[in-house]
Amino acid sequence: MKRKVAKVGKLRLSPNEETMLLKEEYERRRKLRLQQVREQQKYIALQIRQKVKQRREEQLHQLEEALRAEWQKAQDQKMRALEKLYLSSLRAIGEGHRQAKENEPDLEALAKQAE
Repeated sequence: MKRKVAKVGKLRLSPNEETMLLKEEYERRRKLRLQQVREQQKYIALQIRQKVKQRREEQLHQLEEALRAEWQKAQDQKMRALEKLYLSSLRAIGEGHRQAKENEPDLEALAKQAE
């Protein structure tokens, strides 16, 4: 009689086991892909936040420069107006002195008349 010799080698999986392994592998890959997508989304969101922050800082800087220039222009105009007022006041004082000198009574003539 011949003996049946069992073949030593790989055991073949049953169709249910094979299906279960394929399903587990599919789920593992799916979870890995979801994790990769989430990480990618976090990175993209971080980049967007950084760009928005940078843009906001640039806009604030531009606004600051514009306001500073506008303020400086207003200060220059005020300074010119005050300088004009100061010079006109000096002229008025000078004119007042001249008029006072012209209208000053002639003391010598008055003294001669009184004699």
